[in-house]
Amino acid sequence: MKHLSRLLMLTALVIFVSCQNEELTGSQSLDQETTIEVLTEDGEFDLDEGAEGSLSLNDDSEILVKRTKAINFSAKSSSSCTPDLEALELSLPESVSLRTTENPADDAYFKFDILDTDLASTDLKGWCIDVDGFLEVEGPYDFSVHSSYEDLSDVKDAKGNPVVENLDKFDEVNWILNQDFIGKVSPISGETYTYGMVQWAIWELLDDRNCVNCFYLTGDVKDGWKQNRQALEAVAMEIVDAALENGKDFVPGCGQKVALIFVAENLNPKSQITQSIIYTVDVPEVEEECSDCEGKVTELELEFDWHQAKTIKIYQKKENSYWGVKIFDGEVQPGGVISLKGVNLDGSFGDKIYIYIGSGHYCKYYTKIKTNCNLKIGPGYERGVFKVVSGRSSHGGELCEYTPPTYDCYKYRYWWKCYTNYHWSCYKRYHGW
Repeated sequence: MKHLSRLLMLTALVIFVSCQNEELTGSQSLDQETTIEVLTEDGEFDLDEGAEGSLSLNDDSEILVKRTKAINFSAKSSSSCTPDLEALELSLPESVSLRTTENPADDAYFKFDILDTDLASTDLKGWCIDVDGFLEVEGPYDFSVHSSYEDLSDVKDAKGNPVVENLDKFDEVNWILNQDFIGKVSPISGETYTYGMVQWAIWELLDDRNCVNCFYLTGDVKDGWKQNRQALEAVAMEIVDAALENGKDFVPGCGQKVALIFVAENLNPKSQITQSIIYTVDVPEVEEECSDCEGKVTELELEFDWHQAKTIKIYQKKENSYWGVKIFDGEVQPGGVISLKGVNLDGSFGDKIYIYIGSGHYCKYYTKIKTNCNLKIGPGYERGVFKVVSGRSSHGGELCEYTPPTYDCYKYRYWWKCYTNYHWSCYKRYHGW
């Protein structure tokens, strides 16, 4: 009976290996000085296949290593992005309900709230477009929404006038709004740039005439700008000159801001033109097409699917050696996401990453994940209590969703289940032994 049991178990093993897309062989223990037992945690976690593979740890392995320089992959997998201003324009709502909440503000001409649509938010920074418009702390009013990089030639205010006299100067205005002038010291005059100087520069570029009274450009002192006009305009003109020199044909890129324009659809209660508003949002990126894993995996995000926090350490092999390099060490909360980047010279993890759970004496090996692209890993791939959220490979770029391999293993299904759970007794019960 013992010989028959061994034979059946061996048969089940062969079937199990043939139906998997992951390697089960070649696992070896660490050397005696660094041997760490397979994690059991009193039954908390499923066992891995029994050993951690040919990975060795030494004192240097406990030094956390991070990728510190950019890696040149193929163009397909470049992490640099392409701005998508067309997609921004298409995503904008036709109109929003808006109310102003503060005028003046410390770091903008006023603050406002958007009350509806996907743009809804509070405490937003706003700038005025038209010197002829009126807007204090009031509203809500309805505003049409536009990108500053779309054709604005047909956009009119509530009296049918062009919303902007100088449409060709929005490139320069976008340049200004990406320079963080407020609070910087002028290299020319030595004066500190203020929000009022930025607002004055915007009017100077977009309108056919600038403000006369220039109310609230100096904070709470309503006519402070008028009292010191000559000195303040000289410094504000530095911003205008810099924009004319550097901002022509400016197009904001990834990580920068792009101006949206809100145009009031109706006159205010006093039958005056309601001020049009400039507001900035992050530049959207062209969505990268995903690809199956090609080359080797270079980046991974893993979700920790467990009911309590654990200390987790993750290693990879150092280049082509057997020595481990620690690439993550920290406590992870249930549902937490671990972000990893390969630290080999090619930016990869090598063939596998090795995961340990626990701290101090209780730190135990848990599992490994193949990162050599022989397994077409991607979002949705699960290994024990870890699930891939996203990742990149050296020659394929962003990883596509993981598709489990399909095999005609139905007739071996019961044996496979028995084998993987190490419950040989279920086979005997099934046959009435």
